[in-house]
Amino acid sequence: MQLDPTEEQELLRDTFSQLFAVESSPARVRAAEPLGFDPALWKQLAETGALVIRVPEAAGGAGASLLDAVILAEEAGRKLAASPLVEAIVAARVLAACESDAAASWLERLGSGAAVVSFALHDLARQPGQWIPGGAVASAVVGLRGDELVLLTRAEPERQAVANLGSDPIGRWELDDADGELLDSGPEARARYQAAREEWKLLVGSALAGLGREALEMAARYASERIQFDRPIGTFQAIAHPLADSVADIEGSRLLARRTVWALANEHPAAAAWISMGFAWAAEAASRAVARALHTHGGYGLSLEYDIQLYHRRGKSLPLPYGDPQRELQVAAERLWGESAPVALPDPGEIHLDYGLPPEAEEFGERARRFFEENMNDELREHRHFAWEGHHPGFQRKLAEAGLLYPSWPVEYGGQGRGRYEMVALSRVFDEYGWSRYAITTTGMVAQTVLRFGSEELKQEVIQRIARGDAISSLGYTEPGSGSDVAAAQTRAVRDGEDWIINGQKMFTSGANLAQYVFLLTRTNTEVPKHKGLTMFMLPLDLSGIEIQPVHTLSDERTNCTYYTDVRVPDRYRVGPVDGGWSVIAYALELEHGGGGAGGMRRLLAGAVEWARTPRSDGSLPMDDSTTRARLARVAIHTELVEAISQRALFVGAEGIAEPGLGPLSKFFSTDRYIEDASDLMDLCAPDSLLRGPDNGFAAGVAAVEFAYRLSTATAIYGGTSEIMKSIVAQACLGMPRSRS
Repeated sequence: MQLDPTEEQELLRDTFSQLFAVESSPARVRAAEPLGFDPALWKQLAETGALVIRVPEAAGGAGASLLDAVILAEEAGRKLAASPLVEAIVAARVLAACESDAAASWLERLGSGAAVVSFALHDLARQPGQWIPGGAVASAVVGLRGDELVLLTRAEPERQAVANLGSDPIGRWELDDADGELLDSGPEARARYQAAREEWKLLVGSALAGLGREALEMAARYASERIQFDRPIGTFQAIAHPLADSVADIEGSRLLARRTVWALANEHPAAAAWISMGFAWAAEAASRAVARALHTHGGYGLSLEYDIQLYHRRGKSLPLPYGDPQRELQVAAERLWGESAPVALPDPGEIHLDYGLPPEAEEFGERARRFFEENMNDELREHRHFAWEGHHPGFQRKLAEAGLLYPSWPVEYGGQGRGRYEMVALSRVFDEYGWSRYAITTTGMVAQTVLRFGSEELKQEVIQRIARGDAISSLGYTEPGSGSDVAAAQTRAVRDGEDWIINGQKMFTSGANLAQYVFLLTRTNTEVPKHKGLTMFMLPLDLSGIEIQPVHTLSDERTNCTYYTDVRVPDRYRVGPVDGGWSVIAYALELEHGGGGAGGMRRLLAGAVEWARTPRSDGSLPMDDSTTRARLARVAIHTELVEAISQRALFVGAEGIAEPGLGPLSKFFSTDRYIEDASDLMDLCAPDSLLRGPDNGFAAGVAAVEFAYRLSTATAIYGGTSEIMKSIVAQACLGMPRSRS
């Protein structure tokens, strides 16, 4: 797996970041209005080779990859570059592929900055009159007319502003008003044009991602400095959380663009659909981001004196010359589930990105698959459950014997020192066979904390039992009166010689009815601030004085309320220092904030697609309805965004790369989308979705939709609520002050 840019691409980004900071400053962007074109910037872009970055070296260009162009577009979007850069890039590539003298001449003029050449986004045979991005300053436009690739020219560009939202240099071109020259014709010409238009979508989406991120950072700086009610407004969750939401939206857009480039290079069957998905999402995400950024500025954001209004206008206007971006939902749906003719796609060039797992991880996954094939029997299949109820002590011990329980642990504690990639491969096999990892992952997190803070005596007892598969642990954090404010715990532990006496109550101690231990948070000092008077215990659940009462949930899983009455526990079960429990639980919580995943969303989408492909009683198919296809496509977009973010989180974790906030971002983005999509698909599949269970007389897939709706809400609570995650992201990703209320 390799998801980072190369050193050359880092240099490319730094170079253009510095160039745009100077040559596309807010003052320069304002000065370019109302035309929206900066001739000096255009000349600079020509001198750096940006305009012909995708033209082969033999034709006078840089011969750069599509990923290089994506990086360039992001930086241009960040600083609102007043030039039709993306249109020039795709037009130049088309011209370079044509063998006519006219194409060569115009390519030379474009590359030197002597002329602006733009790109028509629709077939001129169908739309002879079009709004052309950059058309107000272009001397020539590359376009398609039926099966003919043509070059439309004007003796002189109009260089006259047409009043528009973004003050962009758009211009109206009429076929009858322009001279035309044939560049090429036939299927290859049409394919060349199609590929260029797909590249335009991808690059515009990348520009929108850069624009959106810059707007959010501007809003975060303002919110960190603006004082209201005696504190920065960024401390209010009502300000911080919407910005955190948009950070996730924009990051997903940026990462999906990179994943799409990789898909193109590897001829992934979904590559064409991902281009449409990325364009639709980038337009939506950027529009939402700039609106939130402006709103953060309050009334000042409406003032033309503030730069944020520039981003607000362009964040909406940039993709609109193409038409309604949300129509790409239909295009994406057709590319995923329809029978449309294949679309020509851009050549990405040499791409180093690799989203696959390393060979050793794949090999380890295959070993686990063989184990499941050999050991999964009817009794175990019947026992399967997605949550704690899926824990099976006998199978747990078999997993341990096979080295598949905690293979990431150090060898001296019964593990194999396996890395994150191998653990992901193992996790995929568990999912493939429907075997729950709730007890395994929770217990593993507790064990890692014990390894970090526990005494050697405690490690010898507890870690060995867990490693053999003889013990699991539940979590005893939450109390009825404290909820997510775990530091407000009131369960008391009082020292009595070499023992402690514990009294109190815990809520949501899932798995306590099956476990041998509970990782218990207690208060040992009431005379100090609440964070400083906490102590953790690895409490055996077979001690006297412990009562476990079931709490059943709407998502078909059991949790528990646990009561502790004069429970006497030896001091050796203490984890970490007395009154130093906050550092212990903080470490454990950080392990719990590892991110989200797309598994549940894929199952939800697959269930809805199965329903949509199942004939109704009158023989019609829900999938034939355009609204159905669009709504399924939106869920597919969310699924791929979650996958892209999750893969990035895996990569940075495995490689030790510091990207603060990515785990919490992945967590809340995935759970929020899961909740949103489960609710929407319940509506879409109604009334069939009302019925529970696989034997409801309808397609089995609809049962997955109903179950996802009941389960999804809980995912925004487990492992830290989405609100906590958003506060972390606002702090870590945007540098905002800690949000409290």
